[in-house]
Amino acid sequence: MINATLFDLENRVPQVKPFSSIDEVRSYDLGMRKSALVAYLKPAKRILSYCNDTNRDLFEVGTGTGLLSLYVGGKRPEHIISSVEENVTLLEVAEENLSLSVWCTAPSNIEFELCKLHKFPFANASADIVYSFSSMHLWKKPVETLKEISRICKPGGVVLLFDTNRHAEEGHITFVLQFVKEGANEFMDSLRASYSPREVKDLLAQAGLSEWRVYEDELGLVVSSVVLDDLEECP
Repeated sequence: MINATLFDLENRVPQVKPFSSIDEVRSYDLGMRKSALVAYLKPAKRILSYCNDTNRDLFEVGTGTGLLSLYVGGKRPEHIISSVEENVTLLEVAEENLSLSVWCTAPSNIEFELCKLHKFPFANASADIVYSFSSMHLWKKPVETLKEISRICKPGGVVLLFDTNRHAEEGHITFVLQFVKEGANEFMDSLRASYSPREVKDLLAQAGLSEWRVYEDELGLVVSSVVLDDLEECP
């Protein structure tokens, strides 16, 4: 049962350690495959729309269980995808998914790596496209992570960061809850830990990245270094 404070989303409540065991992460991964794969399609298509012969080096911040990068890598096997994660159990399941894709001979050029998300072991201006999905609300040092993202992105490169919007319309939240079912409380914990548009703008300002844009997209927020004409920019 969902607790009585379901829509008490005014103030952000960080998640301390959402995944503590490998079995918990495997269960989460299975649930995402069953009920949330559609949620990956919109960001995947947006990322893929910027992939071309020039933009070939991709970098993901927050691997999770690897589903988004595995999808993008399968569509663009000629591209190089580097993905970093600081949660050991999440990364272990991502490696399992990568191994499974290799056994299935799915084409891709992906490498998952364990590191702190506020200090990437990559050179300046080494990525054409930097992206993240449902990870920002878990960043321990978000301002430092944003600075690192800016550092590794090439001049003229593309940054696309996708996460939930804690101040999304109640109707969008209710719609999602119809599908997550037994994972409703976990979803709401994640939503409570996410940022509002104003909070994201404040983080960008602290990182010296006020020129990046913040867009609302139904339940989600999209932080972008480029103009997205199909979305409404947050004031």
